[in-house]
Amino acid sequence: MCFAPYISVSTFIVELLLAVYFFLLDSKDKLNRFIALLSLSLGIYQLNEFFICTTTTGLFTRSAFAVTAVLPAMAITYALIMWRKRLKWHLHAMIYLPAVFFVVAFSLPWSFKSAATCQSVFIQYYLHPLLGKFYGLYYLTYLFAAVVLFYFAAANAKSEVEKRLFYLGILGIAMFVVPTYLFLIFLPGFKLQFPSVLCEFALLLAIELCFVAWYKERHKLYYR
Repeated sequence: MCFAPYISVSTFIVELLLAVYFFLLDSKDKLNRFIALLSLSLGIYQLNEFFICTTTTGLFTRSAFAVTAVLPAMAITYALIMWRKRLKWHLHAMIYLPAVFFVVAFSLPWSFKSAATCQSVFIQYYLHPLLGKFYGLYYLTYLFAAVVLFYFAAANAKSEVEKRLFYLGILGIAMFVVPTYLFLIFLPGFKLQFPSVLCEFALLLAIELCFVAWYKERHKLYYR
């Protein structure tokens, strides 16, 4: 048994408990519900890593990547909800089309050369190189777009209180953007471990979401 499974299952439990906390804090609040869903999604990825390290089936390799495929689109939704921008359902659905494409692609036999392997700390994935390039581009584009949305939201904030909340949103996304750039562009040797390394930053994001929830509750910012 290597080191990674204990880290993954512990992170899953923390993120699951945070998801329950966010939801119970105010289940009628749209932002609370969404950050609960975001925290749960991060936790599900960690649970997949645990099963990758403790089973021999390749199912959890594909499942883990399917979860990560939805996260960039969720970042866009997170920014839109916090900015109180409502899109028509078909426009919002278009945001998730690339995520659907990658989820389907990851389910195909050719998408992975072999099942992921559990290393001393991180999981090593063997994604098809061409698919990996498009996936990296998708991640960078969507996360950058989320940061831009938060920036414009902050620039048009009605109060200093809301502006600080938008900056907290930027901080949360930056926790993913900076590692993404580092691992995909400046540290190519980590590409095979990129999803696993990146999702260890997810715990920091989940903790940062606690500050978001605390801040909005303290200043009575509600999203109905």
